[in-house]
Amino acid sequence: MATSMTRAEEAVAGEILRIAREELGLEGEPPPADAPLAERLDSLALLGLVVAVEDRFHVALTDDDAAGARTLADLARIVADRAPAARLPAEAPPLPAPRSAGRWSSGDKP
Repeated sequence: MATSMTRAEEAVAGEILRIAREELGLEGEPPPADAPLAERLDSLALLGLVVAVEDRFHVALTDDDAAGARTLADLARIVADRAPAARLPAEAPPLPAPRSAGRWSSGDKP
């Protein structure tokens, strides 16, 4: 199932992936835009990602927003809709191709 995103949403999704790797130390294959985040991240990692995204983009996400953001594309859409234009990344890095194998994790799990 392909997910169509605007350029702004793709740029936000790329920044979310950067945050996950560089600031939260998540390792492994990142999820494609339409993959369920809950299948790739444990609840603590997902919470850390949401908080880091709020800080980076200066947005407030409610519990309902976080629950409704089932995929990277969903989270990127919410952020792109709410973030001030000055906080959005200028260009989008390429997003990973859809894959089903592997887990995106903090590396702390056995």
